[in-house]
Amino acid sequence: MLDHLIPEVGYGWALRISAFVILSLLVVGNLTVKSRFPPSPKPLKLYQYFKPLTETPYLLTTIASFFFYLGLFLPINYIQVQATEYGMSTRLASYMIPILNAASLFGRILPGYIGDKLGRYNTQIAMCFFSGIIVLALWLPAKSNASLITFAALYGLGSGAFVSLLPAMIAQISDIREIGLRVGNEFAIISVAALVSNPIGGAFITRDHGSFRYLQIWCGVVLLAGSTMYIFARASLVGFKIAVKA
Repeated sequence: MLDHLIPEVGYGWALRISAFVILSLLVVGNLTVKSRFPPSPKPLKLYQYFKPLTETPYLLTTIASFFFYLGLFLPINYIQVQATEYGMSTRLASYMIPILNAASLFGRILPGYIGDKLGRYNTQIAMCFFSGIIVLALWLPAKSNASLITFAALYGLGSGAFVSLLPAMIAQISDIREIGLRVGNEFAIISVAALVSNPIGGAFITRDHGSFRYLQIWCGVVLLAGSTMYIFARASLVGFKIAVKA
């Protein structure tokens, strides 16, 4: 949408229009959401934000998510620029993110269903490793239009699973009365990783004299590091037994 709006109305109004679209969707969401329980106001103390981090499963899940978030947005932020650098037409490159997001729709729905059957941690671990592996095995050597488009679709599938499964995992290890606080706390912490991720990626490109290789290696490594930490988070719940729903 921005690619089409910027030439027509300029950068400022393109962003304003995007913001108004998001605002309208948020209004609908906030008007239609309903709490399962009646509100029960109570004083909120600062230590409540840190208390979940004293629990091993929550702490390890947060560390794993932080590492994964360091790499999660790098393909999303840079694949369109990379595609044009490798000779893809600007018009086709503008569809890389829509392709990724379209595949992400299935990545957000299907793994959630599988997670209910086989275990949320089990499914998250498999999808996170899948994302990290295709970054190193497919995105790193990719140069042609076909390989970049294939990677965009597959990465959308894998990264979409992470986004939808993480809140369910936090809910699984939390008291139902604290789910909101603990999910919010989780995303507040890992938002720091999202904030620094893009500048780190840019620094790698500069270090590599405009090449994306260092960025791609870094992305794959941190995604696999997060995936490995999820194994330890799962182990804190059920041990290292493989054939156990978790």
